[in-house]
Amino acid sequence: MASSSSCPPFSFAAKYYHETSGGECVRQSSFFQGQAVLNQGVGYSVILGFGAFFAVFTSFLVWLEKRYVGSRHTSEWFNTAGRTVKTGLIASVIVSQWTWAATILQSSNVAWEYGISGPFWYASGATIQVLLFGIMAIEIKRKAPHAHTVCEIVKARWGTAAHVVFLTFCFMTNIIVTAMLLLGGSAVVNALTGVNIYAASFLIPLGVVVYTLAGGLKATFLASYIHSVIVHVVLVIFVYLVYTASSQLGSPSVVYRRLMEVASRSRVCQDPISHVGQACGPVSGNYKGSYITMLSSGGIVFGIINIVGNFGTVFVDNGYWVSAIAARPTSTHKGYLLGGLVWFAVPFSLATSLGIGALALDLPLTASEASHGLVPPATAIALMGKGGSVLLLTMLFMAVTSAGSSELIAVSSLCTYDIYRTYINPNANGKQILKVSRGIILFFGCFMGILAVVLNKAGVSLGWMYLAMGVLIGSAVIPIAFMLLWSKANSFGAILGTILGCVLGVTTWLTVTKIEYGRLNLDTTGRNAPMLAGNLVSILTGGAIHAVCSVLWPQNYDWDTTKKITMVEKDKTDLPADEYEEAKLKKAKMWIVKWGVGFTIVIVVLWPALSLPAGVFSLKYFTFWAVIAIAWGTIGSAVIIALPLMESWSTISSVLAGMFTNDRLMERMEEINAKLQTIMLAIPDAERLYLLEKEKARKKDLVDHSDHIVPASV
Repeated sequence: MASSSSCPPFSFAAKYYHETSGGECVRQSSFFQGQAVLNQGVGYSVILGFGAFFAVFTSFLVWLEKRYVGSRHTSEWFNTAGRTVKTGLIASVIVSQWTWAATILQSSNVAWEYGISGPFWYASGATIQVLLFGIMAIEIKRKAPHAHTVCEIVKARWGTAAHVVFLTFCFMTNIIVTAMLLLGGSAVVNALTGVNIYAASFLIPLGVVVYTLAGGLKATFLASYIHSVIVHVVLVIFVYLVYTASSQLGSPSVVYRRLMEVASRSRVCQDPISHVGQACGPVSGNYKGSYITMLSSGGIVFGIINIVGNFGTVFVDNGYWVSAIAARPTSTHKGYLLGGLVWFAVPFSLATSLGIGALALDLPLTASEASHGLVPPATAIALMGKGGSVLLLTMLFMAVTSAGSSELIAVSSLCTYDIYRTYINPNANGKQILKVSRGIILFFGCFMGILAVVLNKAGVSLGWMYLAMGVLIGSAVIPIAFMLLWSKANSFGAILGTILGCVLGVTTWLTVTKIEYGRLNLDTTGRNAPMLAGNLVSILTGGAIHAVCSVLWPQNYDWDTTKKITMVEKDKTDLPADEYEEAKLKKAKMWIVKWGVGFTIVIVVLWPALSLPAGVFSLKYFTFWAVIAIAWGTIGSAVIIALPLMESWSTISSVLAGMFTNDRLMERMEEINAKLQTIMLAIPDAERLYLLEKEKARKKDLVDHSDHIVPASV
């Protein structure tokens, strides 16, 4: 236990303290101290090397599928991957798509701020949206089977005015998500390697643009799977390092004891033994000031903000609709449920390791470093040195690029189908659609870099953007859900609720900030109370206005026009004819409602309710908590790596056979020979029948001719 006279206060954190000649104990002012851990060469190698590798490798995989499996690279294939993607790959894509820079960075920040409640509320508050979106995914198959985007469905049901409004909100969502990806990615690359933050903003999206241009949505899916594999391998390494293998921590009991020590009430936290913004002593708002409790006011408030905000970035992000559209009907609901449950492990297991680890090591992180996402790299460096920073950098690059490619396709499909095909060239053919899609990908890839530079110049942090997103886009969530779930939902209510909800949300957010803190700036507007108020007003007002208007003036819609949305090109697929049977789809909907809602109740209501009575966790309870984090991370990683390979083994076998043997070629030649032989065998019979028919016709002509001859008169 630390005393007021000891320096350092903890032997395990001795390297972060020093004693002055005057006998004062001084804590290091920050962890990174403006110094990069790795040299710039490593940073550029990771960004450009991995970028180039994935650009070439993913494009090669797409070419292999085209060459040996026979995929036709039409505009429909480019934007929907043929609508035949199976459960494992859809789940992998959802995990990859939902694993942002914030997932890795911000989750550990809230662990550093609130203790164990932070990772839990981050994970549960952002998992339920994916579980519940599975209901929307199956409804797309039932009510708009040939749609390409969410806004296409909006226009088919509610007309042009609603289409423009929701198109605006979808674009806003894509811009916010893109901003968070690059803000987090560029900040960590800059902190770890010293690579110029503006250069990183432009270079990170570069490789993504190349492979997305080459292979469209299928390339994005293939890359996302590879990214998911790397992210989960690194995740498992870090989880086991903190709780089993590290010489500095290495067991739940050591972590538990350290957490009790650093939050001790007897700890001295005045300057210079600790500085403003550093974690020291009891946690404000937590039960008994402990990090090891779910009774945290800050954690619960963050959880509510997280739940509301993330509904916006799932339901209003066209990327999730595109993934649902790409899935085969019998895989859609299962893919989203599995993806959501596996994704839970990424923030929960990782932040319970790296975020809690930062506290247990008493790292001298500042609030500014934490808000910029630097908690995980600090812990990785403290435990593994430069190797840890390289692993974390690799993991982060995978997260940013896979989610970034999803945003590229989301924006491309909106521009192509909802602007170009709807308002500019309604009769566009497949080649024109493909050309526009690729042009938009290139343009938005450049725009991503410019946006990140502007936000970095403005001083906007990842944490601020993450909390603000719900205020800005939350009002569109309930109207979009009503669009496919409620026949009475009308267009007037959807437009009014979405716009007014956003305006009232922003107004409430800024008003509460002004009243509470007396001034408006990035610091005050990013605090919990204003964000909570703005988020709740935005989502609830938008939904309430739409519901009231729809009850008063119901539309009584039958989804006839959404079912008439057409494809640009008819793609031949190997889907069985019964995949779109209404009875099957209704059964799938009941399944996802049961399990999606069931798991939502478990992780948002039952789990926290059962852990609250524990107060400050005992060692046994904390060990059990750590074991859950380890097990969930391990099992989830194994499933998401193995299942796509198992489901696609026949395709993989065909490609390998085509690449390394002549088996595939011989099979094709045998098929052709068999058909030719059948034709040749049929020729003699056909010739004989032809000659017989010809002879019959000649005889008939002779008979007819003789009948028409008139006998001469005598």
